[in-house]
Amino acid sequence: MNPSRRHTLHALAATAAVGLGVRPARAEMLTIGHPALSFYEVTAAVIQLLFERQGFNVAVQSGPHAQMFPKVAQGQVDLFVAVWLPDAHRQYWDEYRSELVELTTLYDDARLYWAVPAYVPTDVRAVADLAKPEIAQRMHRTIRSTLPDSGLSIGGRKIFDHYRLADAGWRFETGSAQDWLAHFEAQIAAKAEFVMPLWTPQWLNRAHKLRVLDEPQGFLGGLNRAVLVANKDWARNVSRKQKAMLKRVSLSLKAVTEMDLWVNVDRMSARDAARKWIANNPNTVNYWITESEEDGG
Repeated sequence: MNPSRRHTLHALAATAAVGLGVRPARAEMLTIGHPALSFYEVTAAVIQLLFERQGFNVAVQSGPHAQMFPKVAQGQVDLFVAVWLPDAHRQYWDEYRSELVELTTLYDDARLYWAVPAYVPTDVRAVADLAKPEIAQRMHRTIRSTLPDSGLSIGGRKIFDHYRLADAGWRFETGSAQDWLAHFEAQIAAKAEFVMPLWTPQWLNRAHKLRVLDEPQGFLGGLNRAVLVANKDWARNVSRKQKAMLKRVSLSLKAVTEMDLWVNVDRMSARDAARKWIANNPNTVNYWITESEEDGG
């Protein structure tokens, strides 16, 4: 057989093996971390699949923000999806940034806020309105947030205290993502008037009509960019080709929300949702993974 043809067939066989999930011998290891929320999970799954296509053996870890940030800083996690800058994760970024490296902005215009269902009367337009007795008395006065170490809960506690909502009978509670979602679904089913700490990208914004409340003090910050970051030692040692690929990766709020919707409404796994999005956007993904002359070896 012609040597060049034999080389081509071997390369095609290796590519097919990777596509089927078979790892080549001595595959490089990579660990990706993300906070334990589905919109982070689908984003991390996209990054995971990109590396698996190139033969990496990828492990994924998830957990609370306060647990994951030190893991990246200590090198237990190589890549982290994602740090919201400049506001939502500022506390963690300031603490660990000396050990982290920004690689790319995965999406822009991410934000945290409090919202009410659109069926709540329009006299509730701002957080300050919640302190009015005539409004508070008719509402379900439990504000359920996510884990206490999340940016949503840290900022939400500041809102709660600043507007003295406890004086109007409100309670601010934190808990798991499952508790947070169960609270939302129960109140929607009951057609209750309630307040929900939320963010975008988030599938609930697609599935329900919601109204964001004004909060002029900015305790939850403004618009953020979601940044893919790496442990600095990993970033120092990874190939120029891999680093260049990551710099080209860019999603959007729409893309992440769509995948999040597939997971939570269509009951897809995060991995399958990422596979579907990749299949639906071949030109974008090919641009990410196609090596350019500037990438080097």
